[in-house]
Amino acid sequence: MSKHVRTLIVCLAVGAIMLASLGCILYLRRKEKDHNRSLKEESWDVKSFHVLTFTEDDILDSIKQENLIGKGGAGNVYKVMLSNGVELAVKHIWNTDSHGRWKSRSSTPILGRRSGKEREFDAEVQTLSSIRHVNVVKLYCSITSEDSSLLVYEYLPNGSLWDRLHTSRKMELDWDTRYEIAVGAAKGLEYLHHGCERPVIHRDVKSSNILLDEFLKPRIADFGLAKIVQANGGKDSTHVIAGTHGYIAPEYGYTYKVNEKSDVYSFGVVLMELVSGKRPIEPEFGDNKDIVSWVSSKLKNKESVLSIVDPRIPVAFKEDAVKVLKIAILCTTQLPALRPTMRSVVQMLEEAEPCKLVSIVINKDGEVKKKEAMDPADKFNL
Repeated sequence: MSKHVRTLIVCLAVGAIMLASLGCILYLRRKEKDHNRSLKEESWDVKSFHVLTFTEDDILDSIKQENLIGKGGAGNVYKVMLSNGVELAVKHIWNTDSHGRWKSRSSTPILGRRSGKEREFDAEVQTLSSIRHVNVVKLYCSITSEDSSLLVYEYLPNGSLWDRLHTSRKMELDWDTRYEIAVGAAKGLEYLHHGCERPVIHRDVKSSNILLDEFLKPRIADFGLAKIVQANGGKDSTHVIAGTHGYIAPEYGYTYKVNEKSDVYSFGVVLMELVSGKRPIEPEFGDNKDIVSWVSSKLKNKESVLSIVDPRIPVAFKEDAVKVLKIAILCTTQLPALRPTMRSVVQMLEEAEPCKLVSIVINKDGEVKKKEAMDPADKFNL
């Protein structure tokens, strides 16, 4: 083959690649335009739960690929920057049709035709939107059409607790910061369980659903699996296993009838993450073992207990971390009835304030008792 022919072949190949690349770019741009046009053509209903400083068009104009910050099985999350500098997070919810297949129209991920459960969905959103608590993420409004749903939340710039503990975005969180995150998140859950007209079970409490603001103050987020307890003493059956592996309470293995104590268990796992710096599931725990069983295996003596504490936490604060670890152990008790309420958890955490030596005891009725502890090791009569 002559040099001229080889050169011609190379040029043709390069040209074909360039044409294909150009075609892909044009296709993606057209796809985004179709996406935005499809959103614009829908008739939207806006339900606001706070005074809004933005319009429906401000939100719809921002639902584009370049603003995508998160993606999951339920839909996409976009970051919206308003002209006044306010940042928002917009969740564009997807759904499945009756056969479990993802539905789509044009290029737009949409919610399937809103079913007879529309009023139930609206009622739950309305209830969650009425929540006013500094440690629960703020829902500004819902924007719905015949087949799509957008939820507009406050934007939390520091991501999730999971990010800060376990990913490439992790940072050195000192013990005081970890403790404040634990207390704030506990107060958010306490409000859901005890401060609402009807208790709200989150059902997916985990470190990735605890978001952090610019000051690292926590907010409970993602109520996609939340269950509002009916007026029957909290004995609703959820009929589905909800939650994330490593955080799911053991009672899901034998009953669908769960209550607020399932959230308490999951929160106990989060406390163990804060104390140890480890994920709920780690290879070092062994096959079919999670952080709860790993911690349990370490409760042999004081030295072994202290080894649970994240080595990044200075020695001077390890005893403070151990106080929180004991609360985590109470929260992850196998029997739901023996776990404390979130109200008790908040009280115990406040008594476990760094450098405040107290012995925390919880009786069989779920009431908290405390006494001064001369030796921190006395707290571990486990």
